[in-house]
Amino acid sequence: MKTWFCFLFICLCCAATEAQRVSTRLDDNWLTIAGDMHTLPASQYAAASIETKNWKKVSVPHNWDAYEGYRRLLHGNRHGEAWYRRSLRIGQSLKNKRALLFFEGAGSYATVYLNGKQIGYHAGGRTSFTIDITEVVKKDNQENILTVYTGHPANIRDLPWVCGGCSEERGFSEGSQPMGIFRPVHLVITSDISFAPFGIHAWSGEEVNKEKAVLRVRTSFKNKAATNRKVTLVTRLVNQEGKIITTISSQHSVKPLDSIEVDQQPVTVTAPSLWSPADPYLYKIISELRDGKGVLDKIETDYGFRKIKWDSSSHRFFINDQPLFINGVAEYEHIIGQSHAFSDLQVEARMRWLQSAGFNAFRDGHQPHNLRYGQWCNRMGVLWWTQLSAHVWFDSPAFRENFKTLLKEWVIERRNDPAVILWGLQNESKLPEDFARECTELIRSLDPTASVQRLVTTCNGGSGTDWDVPQNWTGTYGGDPATYANDLKRQVLVGEYGAWRTIDLHTEGPFVQNGPLSEDRMTQLMEGKVRLAESAKDSLAGHFFWLLTSHDNPGRVQGGEGWRELDRIGPVNYKGLLTPWEEPLDVYYMYRSNYADPVTQPMVYIVSHTWPGRWTKPGIKNGITVYSNCTEVELFNDLDNASLGRRKRNGIGTHFTWDDVNIQYNVLYAVGYRDGRPVARDTIVLNHLPQAPGLKNFYEKQPDITTPQKGYHYWYRVNAGGPAYMDKLGQRWMADQVWEGKGIWGSQSWTKQFPGLPDFFASQRRTFVPLKGTKDPELFSTFRYGRDELTYHFPAPAGEYSIELYFTEPWLGIGGGTDAKGMRVFDVAVNGKVVLKDLDIYKEAGSNKVLKKIITAQSANSELIISFPRLTAGQAVISAIAIATKKPPKLKARELSLATIHSPSNVSTEHWLDIGQQVFANTSISFNALPPAVFGAQWIKPVSPDPQSYHFSVTKPTDVYVAIDTLKMVTDEWKEFENTQTYLETDENGGKSYTLYRHRLGATRMLKLSNVTGPVILVPVSTMQPAFDLKKTIPYRAEKATLSTGVAMESFGGRNCAVIKVNDPVKIAWTIETGVADVYALTFKYYSPQEKDIRGRIEIRDAGNTLLVDKEVELDFTRPGKWNQFTFDTGTQINAGSYKVIFHTSGAAGIAVSGIEIQ
Repeated sequence: MKTWFCFLFICLCCAATEAQRVSTRLDDNWLTIAGDMHTLPASQYAAASIETKNWKKVSVPHNWDAYEGYRRLLHGNRHGEAWYRRSLRIGQSLKNKRALLFFEGAGSYATVYLNGKQIGYHAGGRTSFTIDITEVVKKDNQENILTVYTGHPANIRDLPWVCGGCSEERGFSEGSQPMGIFRPVHLVITSDISFAPFGIHAWSGEEVNKEKAVLRVRTSFKNKAATNRKVTLVTRLVNQEGKIITTISSQHSVKPLDSIEVDQQPVTVTAPSLWSPADPYLYKIISELRDGKGVLDKIETDYGFRKIKWDSSSHRFFINDQPLFINGVAEYEHIIGQSHAFSDLQVEARMRWLQSAGFNAFRDGHQPHNLRYGQWCNRMGVLWWTQLSAHVWFDSPAFRENFKTLLKEWVIERRNDPAVILWGLQNESKLPEDFARECTELIRSLDPTASVQRLVTTCNGGSGTDWDVPQNWTGTYGGDPATYANDLKRQVLVGEYGAWRTIDLHTEGPFVQNGPLSEDRMTQLMEGKVRLAESAKDSLAGHFFWLLTSHDNPGRVQGGEGWRELDRIGPVNYKGLLTPWEEPLDVYYMYRSNYADPVTQPMVYIVSHTWPGRWTKPGIKNGITVYSNCTEVELFNDLDNASLGRRKRNGIGTHFTWDDVNIQYNVLYAVGYRDGRPVARDTIVLNHLPQAPGLKNFYEKQPDITTPQKGYHYWYRVNAGGPAYMDKLGQRWMADQVWEGKGIWGSQSWTKQFPGLPDFFASQRRTFVPLKGTKDPELFSTFRYGRDELTYHFPAPAGEYSIELYFTEPWLGIGGGTDAKGMRVFDVAVNGKVVLKDLDIYKEAGSNKVLKKIITAQSANSELIISFPRLTAGQAVISAIAIATKKPPKLKARELSLATIHSPSNVSTEHWLDIGQQVFANTSISFNALPPAVFGAQWIKPVSPDPQSYHFSVTKPTDVYVAIDTLKMVTDEWKEFENTQTYLETDENGGKSYTLYRHRLGATRMLKLSNVTGPVILVPVSTMQPAFDLKKTIPYRAEKATLSTGVAMESFGGRNCAVIKVNDPVKIAWTIETGVADVYALTFKYYSPQEKDIRGRIEIRDAGNTLLVDKEVELDFTRPGKWNQFTFDTGTQINAGSYKVIFHTSGAAGIAVSGIEIQ
């Protein structure tokens, strides 16, 4: 909303009179430091003067919990405390004025100091607070030191937004919580009599229609002067053309330090322009406080006239007496690398993603979002289901009071927004009914339209509000998705529906309910639900898809965001249309094809841009799918040539399909038509098939963008995120390599902070489309992505250097119909100095066209460091880098290799293993499919399929994978290698399979291989936990356990459990079987009625009774109707075999154990 602090989008400046309030964003020049709880005492860090040598310079919004939650740890998100400080000067006079600090969000607990004195405190983080600093601030342009403490401890119990990793209850919390000043801070100068924060409350009841609307305005303001003040309150309603529609004026006398609230005379507006998704018309309410000298304070509030109704008889939603089908989506305020700390442009970009997919409604998931979301909902005409929710209710007085305080702030901040249609009080957890009723009444007292127009809701469990909105996960969590239309008619509004999916994972054929979690399976299921919902939309209100962007999910184990191990960040709720790095999946284009405006946003998309290896040879193909909102689509097997025929659109919830077509070339090219005119195009390039003649001609016409600058000598050429490459001009580009310290060139990303994580994890992707502007698409199809942690380091003696930076926009604007300017914007710096500010690749080059930037820079400390210090939307991307000087190089660029070949052989070491690459040096055979673990790896490439013998050593502990023909007998020489039961596939003879055998090799150790006929793959050993949810789960129920005296089998909570009957020492033991050598996860499920934590110990012993794992555990109190569980892993690999898992405890009478699960 935009009421008291209209600087949310418009910063008011001083006018000719001194009336205008002045708002200044305090975004820049902050210093910050973070540590564990109770390690940074206020007695030291709140002081006005302190040594800041070890502090980090940042801008706010900022969040210290940036990447921690993506490391595949159950409890990986950061806890601790952080301090922020910056200088603050006030140059203008504060005579008859007040100076205020407005914080939009700092959490979880924020304490504010000025010049070493505490001036304010706020708990909660996701709602705003204001502090008057007039009496303590130094004036006359003197320096003030503003210091902010933000604490985010583990095991918070008095706030509704907490970390899921802190509990043993699965699903305890959805999404990480911020640690820092994660929303903007403002300095506001006002008159000493001024409007209260969010002090304009405007609403219309049900008296809204095309003929007339009644506007009611309640205004709050305060006199902070020491004298009585007489003021005139003036309220004007102004339309979009600037015409004053009506003016209300009233006189008021305000006592010193008194606040008043004025209910102004209701105004009837004739023939109002109504706000709706189709026409989000916004008026402005201009509120002024005046005295005899002029305007004292003035603010503007966006306002829309509209009437909503949830009709119980028709089950439909009405806006302005017209039925509207709610096609909504939920969204978390997360992006990898900054979590919740969204810039203004990042919020806008998220809302543009939402709108481009065709959604007309937005649901907060599940906490109050940045206030700019509301602004954009109002402007775009997006209906808003805002939420203030807690997944766990700590039923204590402190929790209840904090919750009600935050609830008041949440409602007051958002109640003017015409977009708000529901107040969401809870999600997937039952709050006590008495408290739900109390909170509902509180909302009604703050918003007169609550429960009349805007209903107060819970979702999927709860009572005491107006409506418990259900969810519908048929097809994902059981059930029959074919009944979705009837389900919707019965459920009226569905708060969540969706499905798991994994980017790059594809499957042929129709939807299989319990099949692999492929992009295709998810998209087919969602398309079916779209079709069924549309067929029944005259009998229901709508539904909300879960969710726009996958988000980190502490306390869970999901790691299936990507097929490649490189992309398997976690734990992540991987059901998004976009990944956490904002790459759209096929399902995003399916929604666009059904709901994006075909006139203003025509689009076409070939399924799939992440499936280049679908076929290994030419021939008759079936099931080619294209998503488009055009009336007709024509598909070609070449660029505008070799037509495969036109198809006509069949309506919402359907797609274009080509069966029984003869595919001869490596290009699929689609053209979408409207009224017979081509309006949208899409192209993908396939692996393995013969090159399309049109594609060859296309590249022949492109420029040689890598042409060297005349008179320059090149020191470095680097293929960012890709292998070594020889371009068409005969210039060699080195493979991207990890930076290992000064004197060696290389790159590093966010994983440098976390030893043991793979070097390139979650920082590299690639595309499979024709690229404009180059003859070398292979060079620019790979790229690195990241934020300020992504850097490239190059040794460079003192001097001037020319740096060539190459960029491509990989997915914004794909398929046409979107203006993606402003959706990826970042700075580029060399040695800390910004050389490219607010780079917007799409704005300059569009999609899939190489953009070259040449900058000049001086080396510093014999080094050039390229970085991306500031991002305002999306992730930074870089495809290639070249560095040159006018003098010949004084040093040779060192290329690092994990392996050293010690014997003469016909093999070579390669980098960045990927599908589509040649398997053998002297054949055209290429990789078609790889297991997740080996993507991006270094590997040893044979010259031919003939047997090769050689020996090599590695520089660090490495898992060596040897590819052996699956059809061949395995000889004794491989007995020390483990059969991983994973496979790679080549395109030879239409598809040949190799089984991967693994051997762990220590640093500097030698490995001799004989008669190897396939590639050998090298993966450095990582300490990152496996993506456990993708591994097979083997349950061991209580019935399979051996119970000691004092433990009995009983039925408890609908399960057969081992129930501990005594407080004496007891044990429960299971015998488990493991398959291949691996790190295994163990999940222990239990119910504990004891309010105190119960200590226990779990041992894992091998068949010889050797103790392998000895872990202390705590069993928390379990809420009625729930089960608790905790998960831990074996820490190191354990071999295939039989093992004992033994649980020891005492003082545990009443605890019921349902079993364990092994992954």
